Amino acid sequence: MSRTDLQKLREVLEFTRIYQENSGDIYLREARCLDYQLEHILVPLDEESGIAGRYDHGFVGFSSQTGGYSVLGAGYTYYFKEFEFVNALQRCTGELTASENYALQAAQAFWKEENTSRKLDLAFARRYGYVPGKGYPAPGVGNCDCRVAGTNLDFHKLVDLGFDGLEKEIEQKIKENGDSSFYEALKLWIGSLQKACERYRRQALELAAHSTSKESRRRFLDLAGALEHLQHQPPQSFLEGVQLMWIYSVSCDLMNYGRMDDYLGPLYAGDLDAGRLTEEKGVQIILYLYKHFLEINKIHDCRVIVGGVGRRHPREADRLAVAIMEATRRFREAVPQLTLRYYTGMSEAVFHKAMEVNAEGVTFPIIYSDDTNVPAVQQVYGVGREEAEQYVPFGCGEYVLAGYSVGTPNNGINALKALDLALHNGRDSYHNVLCGPRTGELSELDGFEKLYEAVLNQLRPVMERFAEHKYLNYIVAGENAPYLHLSLLLHDCVETGKPVFEGGVRYLNASSETFGVISCADSLTAIRKLVYEEKRLSLEELVEVLDQNFEGREEIRRLCLEAPKYGNDDDIADSMAQRLFSDMGDITLEAGKKAGLHRYNIVSVNNSMSAEWGNFCSASACGRKKGDPMANANGPSIGADKCGITALLNSMSKFDNTKHVGVINNVRFTKELFTQSGDKVAAVLKAFYQNGGVQTNLCVVGREDLENAMEHPEKYQNLMVRIGGFSARFVTLNPIVQREILERTTYDA
Repeated sequence: MSRTDLQKLREVLEFTRIYQENSGDIYLREARCLDYQLEHILVPLDEESGIAGRYDHGFVGFSSQTGGYSVLGAGYTYYFKEFEFVNALQRCTGELTASENYALQAAQAFWKEENTSRKLDLAFARRYGYVPGKGYPAPGVGNCDCRVAGTNLDFHKLVDLGFDGLEKEIEQKIKENGDSSFYEALKLWIGSLQKACERYRRQALELAAHSTSKESRRRFLDLAGALEHLQHQPPQSFLEGVQLMWIYSVSCDLMNYGRMDDYLGPLYAGDLDAGRLTEEKGVQIILYLYKHFLEINKIHDCRVIVGGVGRRHPREADRLAVAIMEATRRFREAVPQLTLRYYTGMSEAVFHKAMEVNAEGVTFPIIYSDDTNVPAVQQVYGVGREEAEQYVPFGCGEYVLAGYSVGTPNNGINALKALDLALHNGRDSYHNVLCGPRTGELSELDGFEKLYEAVLNQLRPVMERFAEHKYLNYIVAGENAPYLHLSLLLHDCVETGKPVFEGGVRYLNASSETFGVISCADSLTAIRKLVYEEKRLSLEELVEVLDQNFEGREEIRRLCLEAPKYGNDDDIADSMAQRLFSDMGDITLEAGKKAGLHRYNIVSVNNSMSAEWGNFCSASACGRKKGDPMANANGPSIGADKCGITALLNSMSKFDNTKHVGVINNVRFTKELFTQSGDKVAAVLKAFYQNGGVQTNLCVVGREDLENAMEHPEKYQNLMVRIGGFSARFVTLNPIVQREILERTTYDA
C-alpha cells in the first residue's frame, strides 16, 4: 500500500534530520539516509506477489535515476520533488502541528538549495555564466540535464558471493588498504539490504498464514525461505537468484539488469536438471519479475540482455535465454527491453526463438551483432577483448561495460538544427532567436565546404560545453555521495577503497544523444547537388523557399525530394551521412578528453524526439516540411528508402562503428512476410549482422493496423510498436509520434 501525503511529509523531516546530522561524512550520511529510506519506500507484498520488492519514493531522498529524475527537474543523487511536496503540504496543512508546518517550510528552503541538481547548475554557471536548457522545445542545437543513468553492475559478483561474501571481501580490502568510513558505509548498505529481506520474509510468512489456497501458501513459504537464505548465503536456486538481483536493484533504482541469462543461467539449469523446477515454473518466476518491471514502467530503460560472446556459462545461459524470450512472448508489454546479442555460431535454437517471438509483433528481442560490436567497442573505448565482450546496451541503446564503466547520456544534439543555424548565421529560424555563433552570411558560404564547416562550427561549442557538463555531473555527484550501491559492484571501487565518482570506477565515460543526423545529411546532399553543383538555384533562393515552408514552390520541394537519399545503398547520399556522423563523433570524443572524461562518444539511438523535436524545426532541404518528423536514429528520411530491404541494410552498415557507442536501426515488416518467408528474412538479417550491421529493432506490423489503431484506438490497446530506442503501446503515443511511425516504410513480400 502507498503511504499517505502526511506520512511522506513526516518522512521528509526525519530524512532531513539524518542528512544534516551526518553531513560531516558523506559516506556514512548516505548509508544512514539509505537505511531510513529503505524502511519507508519499499512497498509491502500483496497477494499476487511472487518476488519481493516494490517502491514508492518520497518527496526527498537519494536516487541515481528513478526517484531523482523527472520532467519537473527533481534532480539526481539527493533529490527534492518540490512541486509534489508543495501540493502535499497544502493538502495536509490542517493535519500538521504548528511546529511540523514550520519545520517543513524550513526543510523546503533547505532542499531547494541543497539538492544535487541545483549544485550542478551552480557549478556550471560559475564556469560559463548560464545553465543549459533542459528541454527540446527550446531554441538551439542542444539540451542538457543531470542524472546518473544506465550503469550496469557486476551481478555475477552479487550472485556468487551473496551479502556475507561481499562483506568478507570488504574486510579483506580493509586489511590491505586500511579502514575508512567508505568501507564502513558499504557494510552498512549491505546491512540495510539484509534488513529489507527480513522485513519481506516476515510479510511472506504472514501472507502464507492467511492464504486461502495451497498454491499461494506454497508460493509465499518458498519466498520466505528464499528471503531468509539470502540474508547470509549466496543463492542456491533460480528463485533465490532472481530475488537477490531484484532486491538489490529495486532498493537502489537500478533500471538495467545486464546479462541475466549468464549470471542466473547456472541456477536455472541446476534446478531443471535436479527436478526442483520445471520450465513452466521457471517462466512463471520470470513473469513475476516482469510484473515489477511493468509497475515501474520505465520504457526508456529496463534492459535485459541475453546471448553474446564472453559469457561465463553459455550453455546454461542459452537455456535460460529461451525461457526469458518465452516470458516476453507471453507478457507482451513495453518492458523489459529484451535484447539478444547475436554472434556467428550461436545456438540456432536461441536465434530461432528470437525470430519466432518477433514474428508475433512483440518488438522484442532487439538484436545486436557481436561480430560487429565487440571489435568496435575495443577500439572506441580503448580496451581489450575481454572487457569489450562485456559491452551492454542500456536505456535507448547506449553502451557501457558491465561492471567496468559508467556512461550517462544526459544531453541531446540536433544536427538538423545546426544546419538551420548555419543557414541563418546563428539564428534559429523556427524560434527566430539568435542562439548560435556567427558562422557567415549566405553570401560568404560560396562553396559547399564552407557551408559544411559552418554546420560543424554551430555544433562544436555546444558539444564542448556539454562535455564539461557531463564531467561536472560526475564530479558534483561524487562530492555529495559515494553511490554505495554502484561502488559495491563496480570495479575497482572496493579494490582501491575509492567510490565510483572519486576515481573508483575503471572507465569514466559518457555519451551524447544525437538527433537529425540523417535529415541533416540528406539536406546537405540536396544543397550540394542543387545549389553548388547543378546551380538550379542560389543558396539565398533556397533558404527563402525553406523559410516559406515550400509554400507555392512545390517544384523546388520536388527537386529536394528527388535528390539522393540515404537508405537506398546510394554512395552519394550514404557518404554524406557517414561523413557527418564521423565528424560529430570526432568532435565529441575530443571534447570529452579535454573535459577529463575517459571517453565521451555519440550515440544515434533516438527515442520519440525525432518526431517531437522535429515539431520545433523549420523546413529542411531534404524536402521535409516545417514541424514534420526528422529521420529516426540511423533510419532513412520518412518514405525515402525506395530500393528494398537489402539496400536499406547496406546503407545502415556503412558507418564507422568506432565513432559511436550505440546506433538504432528500425526495420518494419508485415506479418505475412515475416511468417511466410521467415527463413529468408533471417538469412538477410544474419548477413547484415556479420557484415558491419550493428543492430536491428524489428517491428512486425502492417500499415493498415496502424491506420485502424489511430481511428479506433479502443480496439488496438495491445498493439506494440518500436519507436526508436524503446517500444510502446501505439495508442498511448503522442499523435505526432504516431504519424511518424505510420509513415515509415513497411517491407512486405
